[in-house]
Amino acid sequence: MPASVRATDRRTIQDDDTRRLIADLIADPAQGWSTGSFGAIAEFIRDADEAIMGTADVPARLAMATARGALAVNTATACRPLAYHTPSADGIGWSSAIAFCQPATAAICAAHSVVTELGPDDHAVRDQDRPAILFDLGLAIPHVDACIRLSDPAAIAVLRGLAGRPLLGSDPGPRRAAAATGGHRVFMTRLSRIEVYQPVPTAGETSPEGPHTHLLPKLLATGLAHSATTPIAEGEVAGLTMHAVNPLRDMTGRPRPFDLAAHLSFAALFARHGDPRAAMVMQRVFDAVDSGLPPRHSAALTTGCEDLDGRWIRAAMKVALRQARQMGIGDPALIADWQHVHDPAGGDAADGRATAGSCG
Repeated sequence: MPASVRATDRRTIQDDDTRRLIADLIADPAQGWSTGSFGAIAEFIRDADEAIMGTADVPARLAMATARGALAVNTATACRPLAYHTPSADGIGWSSAIAFCQPATAAICAAHSVVTELGPDDHAVRDQDRPAILFDLGLAIPHVDACIRLSDPAAIAVLRGLAGRPLLGSDPGPRRAAAATGGHRVFMTRLSRIEVYQPVPTAGETSPEGPHTHLLPKLLATGLAHSATTPIAEGEVAGLTMHAVNPLRDMTGRPRPFDLAAHLSFAALFARHGDPRAAMVMQRVFDAVDSGLPPRHSAALTTGCEDLDGRWIRAAMKVALRQARQMGIGDPALIADWQHVHDPAGGDAADGRATAGSCG
């Protein structure tokens, strides 16, 4: 069989595996989801007992909707799952996620720079929302179309009055006017869309529980596709990200006892979809502290990983030390010694100087 055919077969198999992975994760209410860019993001979260609403039947699409929002994934769009951990600033916790990555060149969207009327939302997750009018907010994000969807004639008139103008210019009026309409926010990439039905919080209010959006102009102005702590390869963007249940905090962010089952569940995903170099560094850290090796042996832990960005090596070591502490791997005093060298915030936490309520 020609090599080109074998390569195509492997891609097809990988696509099938990714499709099943996404379907399994969507079915689990413990996982959260986001789509967007650095400074402009939509999140989909649901409760375990929350009613699931009917969705439009669309070929090659996985979709789920609740009374508060919706998530849809285009299963015909190729993507690469990348599982990763991020150490938290408090020195105690970490977060875990899977970014479903696409080549930036294949992820390009309309990138309107001014408010633009797009017409009826023919691809809405729910049939009832399809007649509503979709407006691109003009955020000019290369791989994301950030929109608002309206059905009320007065609200539609407001957005039509803003058409052709930038939403985030020096005048705050357009942004405030758009938010005041109470429209659905619809953030779309080539891979996914998240719809948020809950209104934008007013000044002084916090984001509601469940689906919500964040629009932070200063972060958006950086032009970054993702934060510097996200190990997505250069030339790729995340068309969708799954945020795993945190083993040290509940869905509201409150600290809780270490949930070993939640930790092991994502560990299996990380073993399959994480960067194997980061996984190797983490395993070497576990073995080192379990064997009683002092931190002067650190250099040997990164042998063979010279081509991995130093930021991700440092993050892998920090997370591994924090996980070792939670799982009881190695002597706590030895782990503290390692953390004082490789994770000062973690070493401070071991000494009781971190803020215990800010895990993750």
